Amino acid sequence: MVEQPTDPELLRQLDDARASGGTVEAVLRLERQPGERPVPSVVRDQADRAIRRATEACGETPADVHVMANMATAYVAGTEKFLRELLAQPEVASAVANESRA
Repeated sequence: MVEQPTDPELLRQLDDARASGGTVEAVLRLERQPGERPVPSVVRDQADRAIRRATEACGETPADVHVMANMATAYVAGTEKFLRELLAQPEVASAVANESRA
């Protein structure tokens, strides 16, 4: 597993969701070559592969997914278990909480 920058607020929300069983919303930046524009079809394939592997590994599916292919970004809502597995996928470059719950 490659260490990726993950927003401390997202990590806090994941920890809270572990106890409550709630859903967490995250915005993921997907990997791409530095300086190159995202290719929408490639971005959608990356998101699909990462979500498929995370689903197979933990047995859970996301509650919601929106891929913003022109920005190499995806919004994903899911359980703590699913999102932690998704964050470990090589296609995910970084992740932040969709909302701050401060």
